[in-house]
Amino acid sequence: MRRPIRTTLVYGLVCAVAVVPATGLLAAYTGWSPAFKLMLWTALCGYAVLLARWSAKGLGGMLLPLALLLGSALWPGIDAAFFFLALGVFSWLRSGICFSRFPIRAVAAETITAAGGAGLIVLLNPGSAIAWSVSIWLFFLMQALYFFIVPAAGNATADQPGEDPFETALREARRILEDAG
Repeated sequence: MRRPIRTTLVYGLVCAVAVVPATGLLAAYTGWSPAFKLMLWTALCGYAVLLARWSAKGLGGMLLPLALLLGSALWPGIDAAFFFLALGVFSWLRSGICFSRFPIRAVAAETITAAGGAGLIVLLNPGSAIAWSVSIWLFFLMQALYFFIVPAAGNATADQPGEDPFETALREARRILEDAG
């Protein structure tokens, strides 16, 4: 399994386990809604650091989208708008800033993963802490599909001009089998 996929799965599991209890601790001071939005913002900031590392881009370009999202997290009474804005910022960070080399694939990948992740959350209709944890885990599980569609910076060999994608896949499969055996 490639590194961004594995790390996304592990990071999603950590967020699923940590966000709800941390929200409970912070909710004593701010209330549940602002605390939950701040915890989701914190999780997105952590994932932005991972995205910047995988794409070898600096964090400077990510400050404006994250600051806009923080402002909406602190704004009272806009819970649904915050979640849609968070999806937009998440997509902007990933496909607009970090992995902007593949625009057609990025649009397809963002449509599948962002809409699929949001659809899973809506389908689950979380109302309890455990349901929110499962929703966060399912969202990140869906986000791992992004790296199947859009290669990370170090795995972009199939998109070099003049190289046959089948030959690249065959070479990668052989390398994996040699490493395993």
